[in-house]
Amino acid sequence: MIDPAMFPKLAENILNLLNVRDGEAIFISGGIHEQGFLEEIGIQVARRGAEPFIHSVSNDFQKRMLETYTVDQYRRTPKIMKGVTESMDAYVIIEPYFDPSIKSFYREKMQARSDGMFPIMQIIYGEPGKRWVYMGWATEPMAKMYGVPVEILEKLVIGGCNIDYGRLMVDCEYLRKVLDGGRYVHATDPYGTDFKLNIEGRRLNLDDGLWSAEKEAEGNKGGNLPAGEVFVAPVETFGEGRIYCPLTIDDLTRGIIIKGVTLEFKDGTLIPEKCTADTNESVLRDTLEKMVELDIKKYGAPNALKVAELGIGLNPVIDRAIGYILTDEKIGGSVHVAFGRSDMYGGNVQSNMHWDFVTSPEITLEVEYKNGDKKLIMKDGKLQY
Repeated sequence: MIDPAMFPKLAENILNLLNVRDGEAIFISGGIHEQGFLEEIGIQVARRGAEPFIHSVSNDFQKRMLETYTVDQYRRTPKIMKGVTESMDAYVIIEPYFDPSIKSFYREKMQARSDGMFPIMQIIYGEPGKRWVYMGWATEPMAKMYGVPVEILEKLVIGGCNIDYGRLMVDCEYLRKVLDGGRYVHATDPYGTDFKLNIEGRRLNLDDGLWSAEKEAEGNKGGNLPAGEVFVAPVETFGEGRIYCPLTIDDLTRGIIIKGVTLEFKDGTLIPEKCTADTNESVLRDTLEKMVELDIKKYGAPNALKVAELGIGLNPVIDRAIGYILTDEKIGGSVHVAFGRSDMYGGNVQSNMHWDFVTSPEITLEVEYKNGDKKLIMKDGKLQY
């Protein structure tokens, strides 16, 4: 159990990233097992002159709703939630499930829920969008699902939030300068990863855990905690190669671990029939199929297969992959590539999916500039200053 004595500092980290302003309405959401922390956030929001609104439910209620709601009900956009989202100025969500594995038994309903919630996601992450923070959490059932002791999960999530943000800002700014003006990035590792992407002219996003007027002005209105990456939306029609991801979690339910994933893509597009996994390959393929189905329905194109993100992890505390993408993608010395939605941070693709695949932490990454010069960014997972 996370020590309540840490709540004030963790809440302060959230508000530093959110930049709460006098008179604003802040929607705070999570599970009832986090109630004390949610209320601490609310108190700190009130101290800044804003209005907190807290919404929390139990894991039992979430499970019973999954059992009770029909697929058609999940496909409808929730009217009350849509109204709240339109009214709020900013959104805070703390990992809501005490036991996320309950979602793994309701794949069809989770697909329908993704469909129904999409208009709400557009209000938050589309244009003009809302300011937002998504923070992780640690519970015994979560740790069991990820196959680690709860102390390790807490170290990765809570320890990953309690870092030197000044140092992280320096590392993020260094990477921004190195990538600025770059055309291609090339990544390789000892496990078969070998891909090339085009980032020319694309916005460079700094996830340093701190709000800035510059980031908000360019449309970067939110962030995750733990923080710690620099990311960019590559050109969607370019890029090819192979990515080896030791483990990830099913993007549809966030409740099933998939291990030993190998992805192949060409012209910026995943080739599903060449995507494999050592465990739960059927889940990998089924999720891609379901998300493509949703995107064809909405956009007339399989947008879920488009390359969406190149990210470079920089968090100094997070040192291992467990399948929890929120922390895995921040591993210092790792690279991740996502497929699906990219319009919320500088790309051009809308999709119901944004699925990150994190490489081994032994990646080598090189940037090539417009004039043909090259610079080594990372060698065997070590940042090259």
